[in-house]
Amino acid sequence: MTISHIMNAGQNRKTERRKSEQLARRKAIIKAAREVFFAKGFMNATIDEIADRCGLAKGTIYLYFKSKEELYASIMAEGMGRLRKEFEALRQHRRGEKHLVKSAFRTYYGFYRRNKKYFRIMFLSSHPDMRSRVPEELLVNCMEAARECLGIVRDLIQEGIDSHYYRKVDAWAVANILWATVNGIIMSFEQDPQYREEIVGMKLEQMLLHALDLALEGLRA
Repeated sequence: MTISHIMNAGQNRKTERRKSEQLARRKAIIKAAREVFFAKGFMNATIDEIADRCGLAKGTIYLYFKSKEELYASIMAEGMGRLRKEFEALRQHRRGEKHLVKSAFRTYYGFYRRNKKYFRIMFLSSHPDMRSRVPEELLVNCMEAARECLGIVRDLIQEGIDSHYYRKVDAWAVANILWATVNGIIMSFEQDPQYREEIVGMKLEQMLLHALDLALEGLRA
């Protein structure tokens, strides 16, 4: 082996080690950010706290993420990725035409119950001030994940239409209406405990099922 080969091999090892260290730092930052955001929310969390939690200098954080908003959106992307996997699994396990749409929203509600902190982040991230400070590529990835989930709901509705169980409607429009309805109900319960406990007098799951039943009854052929 020549000296040149030895030097190149040594340089390659250094490069790989540097990449590994950078990846480890990035993962540590994401983990710390997730913990801080989950505990304090976006407004009360600070880059200083995230740096302290992962044992890195504040300046190091900014080498990997340009802003707190970008970090926050990265956590949102994790949540959207989890939701997309659950919906993709739903597509593979059909349970009969009459239950397809309800199964999708049970999946969505189950995701909310298991991932409430991700769910809250996924909603706040749509704020215009935050979007203006987040890399476009990251936002596009998150929006594509959301669109894929909605696309699955649309496809399930379309299957019901094709089988004459539902009347002919714009499946994409109905999917978005159902999605907005479910999210609106969930957020009303999330944001106003008094509304939830004293006025509605109904558990969230019950209210969601009532709303979904009303919507699906309107779709029936």
